[in-house]
Amino acid sequence: MIARVLYRKSVQGVLKYVLGKTESTVLGFQNTYSDTDTNTEFFGRVLYHLGNRHDSEKRYLHASLNLPRGEHLNDSEFFELSKKYMEHMGYGEQPFVVVRHHDTKHEHVHIVSTTIKEDCLQINLSNDIRRSIATQKYLEKEFGLSPSPDTKQTKELPKYEVPEFRNRDINGVRFYIQDIVNNTLQKYKVRSFEELAGHLKYHHIELKTTERNVRIGVSYGIAVKDGYKSRFINGYTLHPQLSGPKLQRIFEQN
Repeated sequence: MIARVLYRKSVQGVLKYVLGKTESTVLGFQNTYSDTDTNTEFFGRVLYHLGNRHDSEKRYLHASLNLPRGEHLNDSEFFELSKKYMEHMGYGEQPFVVVRHHDTKHEHVHIVSTTIKEDCLQINLSNDIRRSIATQKYLEKEFGLSPSPDTKQTKELPKYEVPEFRNRDINGVRFYIQDIVNNTLQKYKVRSFEELAGHLKYHHIELKTTERNVRIGVSYGIAVKDGYKSRFINGYTLHPQLSGPKLQRIFEQN
């Protein structure tokens, strides 16, 4: 699978292209009044209203998820894949539409959303390409798709000497940790929390485990050279697939 991410200052042209193709199918909406029956004109007004609360040049997201030729997902599977992609990318609570186009030999969908939240703040876009690559690698395994070609960016995990996080930038911290943990699990066959912690420490990520009623919980935090430390984030809060029980299953499989 190849995921492509573009940003726009206006949304009308994007929606006209995505929804205007004759060979297209609306797979569904998220965070509107109906997943299946939302009026497209109403949806466009919602995005326009949210996007114009901010003066960013990157107010709107236009993403596409592209399968290799010969691989197939039905509509419900592709919609589920798209929702999980958006959740990983930080758009889990944003309104978005998923539209399937049938005009090429490879199956693909387009996703349109806004980077501006209801509180008028923008979703953290730092490391978005790296996060997208990590997310597509993770979802390829979950949905049984062929792995996308490795690039230098995915073969070698970055080592950030001093990640730049402001104390209030909890989304930046969350995305940074999620990115590195996903990449680490893709790159190495990790078999224990101790082994995972060893890999993560080189990226300034601390891992803590707690045991309660035979279940192991995990949490993650950032510690860098200048003394900044984030609060620890519960694994399930970071992402359900990065919780203690889910990681234990991965360790057992490895």
